[in-house]
Amino acid sequence: MDSYEGQARMAADRATEMFGEENQVTAIGEGLGAIAYALLEVASAIRESTEARRGH
Repeated sequence: MDSYEGQARMAADRATEMFGEENQVTAIGEGLGAIAYALLEVASAIRESTEARRGH
């Protein structure tokens, strides 16, 4: 995990240098939104799987 954290920090720093802090914040927000959406999809799949097992 530490390796990924370091890579993420370096990428964020590069984005700030290239595009400014405002764009970094926007990119982080969009990334967090994508993660939240993916987690909702996983939760939905787990729920469907659980319901299917209970129904059989």
